[in-house]
Amino acid sequence: MLATADGRRLFGESWGTEAKRMVSVFRATHDLWAGDPAFADLLDRLRKGCPEFETWWGEHELGMTRAGEKTMVSKDHGTVRLEYATFQSNDVPDLRLAIYRFADAA
Repeated sequence: MLATADGRRLFGESWGTEAKRMVSVFRATHDLWAGDPAFADLLDRLRKGCPEFETWWGEHELGMTRAGEKTMVSKDHGTVRLEYATFQSNDVPDLRLAIYRFADAA
């Protein structure tokens, strides 16, 4: 989403807001994975692929995703609004479940 043109296209006008929010959620997990080589590799790829990432990462904002709404632009379905809720396991802090539903569904 952050390092590809497809990600920017998918979120359309809301890309900047959504991307910055996701960086803050990603930052909140940093301490759990800071020593992991895969985490370091992902940070490197994000720095190279997303000019805004370094600024957002440097702001040190911590975010938690709980519930909200996302707007995406699908080449097959046009603009799609989704409502979502996320849940975190008490026993395994790095395990999360996200549930999405079409906001316009009856």
